[in-house]
Amino acid sequence: MDGQVRGGRPTHSSEWGQSTVEVAVAFPLLLMAALGLLQFALFYHAQNVVMGAVQDGARIAAAEDRTLDDGVAVAEALLNAGLGESAGAVTVWGIDGGDAVAIEARGSLRMIIPWVADATLPLWARSVVSKEGFRVGLSP
Repeated sequence: MDGQVRGGRPTHSSEWGQSTVEVAVAFPLLLMAALGLLQFALFYHAQNVVMGAVQDGARIAAAEDRTLDDGVAVAEALLNAGLGESAGAVTVWGIDGGDAVAIEARGSLRMIIPWVADATLPLWARSVVSKEGFRVGLSP
Protein backbone atom coordinates (compact mmCIF):
# COMPACT_ATOMS: atom_id res chain seq x y z
CA MET A 1 0.00 0.00 0.00
CA ASP A 2 3.02 2.25 -0.12
CA GLY A 3 2.37 5.39 -2.24
CA GLN A 4 -1.40 5.11 -2.06
CA VAL A 5 -3.74 7.75 -0.70
CA ARG A 6 -5.55 7.10 2.56
CA GLY A 7 -8.16 9.56 3.76
CA GLY A 8 -7.17 12.20 1.17
CA ARG A 9 -3.52 12.35 2.30
CA PRO A 10 -0.52 10.96 0.45
CA THR A 11 1.29 8.20 2.27
CA HIS A 12 4.56 8.40 0.41
CA SER A 13 7.19 10.67 1.97
CA SER A 14 8.54 11.88 -1.41
CA GLU A 15 5.13 13.39 -2.17
CA TRP A 16 5.36 15.42 1.04
CA GLY A 17 8.77 16.66 -0.03
CA GLN A 18 7.43 17.67 -3.42
CA SER A 19 4.66 19.69 -1.77
CA THR A 20 7.20 21.45 0.43
CA VAL A 21 9.30 22.41 -2.59
CA GLU A 22 6.23 23.73 -4.42
CA VAL A 23 5.30 25.89 -1.45
CA ALA A 24 8.90 27.11 -1.13
CA VAL A 25 8.85 28.22 -4.78
CA ALA A 26 5.33 29.69 -4.81
CA PHE A 27 5.46 31.65 -1.53
CA PRO A 28 8.14 34.20 -2.57
CA LEU A 29 6.31 34.82 -5.85
CA LEU A 30 3.06 35.35 -4.00
CA LEU A 31 4.77 37.65 -1.51
CA MET A 32 6.31 39.76 -4.30
CA ALA A 33 2.93 40.07 -6.01
CA ALA A 34 1.31 41.19 -2.74
CA LEU A 35 4.07 43.78 -2.12
CA GLY A 36 3.67 45.05 -5.69
CA LEU A 37 -0.08 45.49 -5.23
CA LEU A 38 0.45 47.27 -1.92
CA GLN A 39 3.05 49.60 -3.48
CA PHE A 40 0.68 50.42 -6.33
CA ALA A 41 -2.15 51.21 -3.90
CA LEU A 42 0.12 53.51 -1.85
CA PHE A 43 1.34 55.31 -4.98
CA TYR A 44 -2.20 55.72 -6.32
CA HIS A 45 -3.33 57.17 -2.97
CA ALA A 46 -0.37 59.56 -2.78
CA GLN A 47 -0.90 60.77 -6.36
CA ASN A 48 -4.59 61.41 -5.66
CA VAL A 49 -3.72 63.34 -2.48
CA VAL A 50 -1.25 65.52 -4.42
CA MET A 51 -3.78 66.12 -7.20
CA GLY A 52 -6.57 67.02 -4.78
CA ALA A 53 -4.28 69.32 -2.79
CA VAL A 54 -3.23 71.37 -5.81
CA GLN A 55 -6.82 71.56 -7.09
CA ASP A 56 -8.12 72.89 -3.77
CA GLY A 57 -5.12 75.19 -3.43
CA ALA A 58 -5.74 76.68 -6.89
CA ARG A 59 -9.44 77.09 -6.15
CA ILE A 60 -8.63 78.99 -2.94
CA ALA A 61 -5.95 81.12 -4.66
CA ALA A 62 -8.39 82.06 -7.44
CA ALA A 63 -11.07 83.30 -5.02
CA GLU A 64 -11.61 87.06 -5.15
CA ASP A 65 -10.55 87.80 -1.58
CA ARG A 66 -7.60 85.35 -1.44
CA THR A 67 -3.94 85.38 -2.49
CA LEU A 68 -1.59 82.91 -4.13
CA ASP A 69 0.11 82.35 -0.76
CA ASP A 70 -3.26 81.31 0.70
CA GLY A 71 -3.63 78.68 -2.02
CA VAL A 72 -0.11 77.31 -1.51
CA ALA A 73 -0.68 77.16 2.27
CA VAL A 74 -3.94 75.21 1.80
CA ALA A 75 -2.26 72.79 -0.61
CA GLU A 76 0.61 72.19 1.83
CA ALA A 77 -1.81 71.63 4.71
CA LEU A 78 -3.77 69.08 2.67
CA LEU A 79 -0.55 67.30 1.69
CA ASN A 80 0.50 67.09 5.34
CA ALA A 81 -2.90 65.74 6.33
CA GLY A 82 -3.05 63.20 3.50
CA LEU A 83 0.55 62.00 3.26
CA GLY A 84 1.88 62.50 6.78
CA GLU A 85 5.67 62.41 6.94
CA SER A 86 5.89 61.64 3.20
CA ALA A 87 4.63 65.17 2.50
CA GLY A 88 8.11 66.53 3.25
CA ALA A 89 9.30 65.10 -0.08
CA VAL A 90 6.72 67.15 -2.04
CA THR A 91 7.33 70.82 -2.94
CA VAL A 92 4.40 73.15 -3.67
CA TRP A 93 4.55 76.50 -5.47
CA GLY A 94 2.17 78.85 -7.22
CA ILE A 95 2.17 80.99 -10.35
CA ASP A 96 0.00 84.10 -10.83
CA GLY A 97 -0.73 84.53 -14.51
CA GLY A 98 -2.94 87.62 -14.27
CA ASP A 99 -6.34 86.16 -15.16
CA ALA A 100 -5.54 82.70 -13.79
CA VAL A 101 -3.51 81.06 -11.05
CA ALA A 102 -1.67 77.77 -11.10
CA ILE A 103 -0.60 75.63 -8.17
CA GLU A 104 1.95 72.92 -8.86
CA ALA A 105 3.42 70.19 -6.68
CA ARG A 106 6.34 67.89 -7.43
CA GLY A 107 8.03 65.31 -5.29
CA SER A 108 8.57 61.62 -4.73
CA LEU A 109 7.25 58.68 -2.75
CA ARG A 110 9.67 56.15 -1.23
CA MET A 111 9.04 52.55 -2.21
CA ILE A 112 8.23 50.00 0.48
CA ILE A 113 10.18 47.18 -1.14
CA PRO A 114 13.01 46.51 1.32
CA TRP A 115 15.68 45.28 -1.07
CA VAL A 116 15.59 48.39 -3.28
CA ALA A 117 17.66 51.10 -1.59
CA ASP A 118 16.44 54.69 -1.97
CA ALA A 119 14.01 53.86 -4.77
CA THR A 120 11.27 56.46 -5.27
CA LEU A 121 8.22 56.99 -7.47
CA PRO A 122 7.53 60.45 -8.92
CA LEU A 123 4.55 62.53 -7.74
CA TRP A 124 3.43 65.51 -9.81
CA ALA A 125 0.26 67.57 -10.31
CA ARG A 126 -0.72 71.02 -11.60
CA SER A 127 -4.02 72.85 -11.45
CA VAL A 128 -4.88 76.07 -13.28
CA VAL A 129 -8.00 78.03 -12.30
CA SER A 130 -9.37 81.32 -13.65
CA LYS A 131 -9.51 84.09 -11.06
CA GLU A 132 -12.86 85.12 -9.70
CA GLY A 133 -13.79 88.75 -9.86
CA PHE A 134 -16.35 91.32 -10.86
CA ARG A 135 -15.81 92.63 -14.37
CA VAL A 136 -17.22 96.04 -15.12
CA GLY A 137 -18.92 96.61 -18.45
CA LEU A 138 -20.01 93.05 -19.18
CA SER A 139 -23.71 92.68 -19.86
CA PRO A 140 -25.82 89.76 -21.08
